Amino acid sequence: MAAMLALLAAGLWGCAAFLGGQSSRRAALLPVLSVDLLVGTLVAFPLAFLIADRFEFRDLLVGAASGFFGLLGVTFFYRGLRGPMAAVAPVTGVLMATVPFLWGVGFGEHLSLWQTVGVVLGLISIALISSPGRTVHPITLAPLMHGLISGVGFGIAAIILNTTNPSTAPWPIFGARLFPAIAVFAMAVKRHQPPTGIGNARRFAVGAGLANALAAIAYLAALNRGLLSISSVLGSLHPAVTVVLARSVLGERMSNSQVVGLMVGLTAISLITIG
Repeated sequence: MAAMLALLAAGLWGCAAFLGGQSSRRAALLPVLSVDLLVGTLVAFPLAFLIADRFEFRDLLVGAASGFFGLLGVTFFYRGLRGPMAAVAPVTGVLMATVPFLWGVGFGEHLSLWQTVGVVLGLISIALISSPGRTVHPITLAPLMHGLISGVGFGIAAIILNTTNPSTAPWPIFGARLFPAIAVFAMAVKRHQPPTGIGNARRFAVGAGLANALAAIAYLAALNRGLLSISSVLGSLHPAVTVVLARSVLGERMSNSQVVGLMVGLTAISLITIG
């Protein structure tokens, strides 16, 4: 069940990344992020009332801390994409899976042999899928550092989220959306980039916000029912969905490494789930 929830989160995050990419091509980043987070807040609030068994203010704040680390990851990921994507995306993808994986294993989580092999293949798959292939641009230290900070930010967000009480879910997700939404909204208004001014990017940003919120709720459910080490790797396979959507909707070509990465990813999922 935990594996299926983590894969559901990966699928939704992949859709969110595709929609977020479309919105960021049409409008500035701050108002797009504002809409994304505000929509996520509006989605998480009623679901928290319906699903949660109890409310703890502590877990709301823990969720907020997780959300700010996630926001750090998003910010540096987009900053890194100003340079060669081949330097940023694979580093971010691998680290956002590796950091919580190592944390989980380091604090007592035990994996079977098949699961261990599946995790290794999963990390390889993430790196391959996230890479667009050959790049004509030289890879410098700056985009690599952006990918490093982004991946660690996402990884720490998952570790923090894993410390919440399962009975309070998904209140932590509400906190993870609400407090960053307020901060980003205030910054956008201060810079005269209000969320109302994103024009035809609105429908993509709204869709991304909805998918991101549902993905986070599914991911928290996976963490509550399974291992952090396994859920983090499966949840980080979302670039596969983004690549497939770009290929099927936009007609973008997949590089050879991405095709191989998809096949490796399917193998990884099989080994982890049967392990």
